[in-house]
Amino acid sequence: MHKPTILLLLLLAGLLSACQPEVDHEARGRQLLSEARQAYAQGRYAAARDTIMSLRAHHPQALEARLHAILLLDSVELMDARRQQDTLKAEFFRRKLQHDIEKLRK
Repeated sequence: MHKPTILLLLLLAGLLSACQPEVDHEARGRQLLSEARQAYAQGRYAAARDTIMSLRAHHPQALEARLHAILLLDSVELMDARRQQDTLKAEFFRRKLQHDIEKLRK
């Protein structure tokens, strides 16, 4: 290829990537956290867990939402353990939830 053609292709690629919409990760994180909370309130623990995992995977910059998602995930795991009558796992997540709440308050 000729140099002008390569430069033109690079310029077009740069312009196209600049036209991608900017994602507000914190807003999207809050939205996913809200969806996870709704699923939790409805007793759909697997859906709540999946939504939290999606938040963590796709929006690592949503720090505030991720912080609150930790507490919600602890609650999801606790309720799931109680539903399965796994007392050891339930006690672990009860303590972890309590620890994470205290850590958040500091």
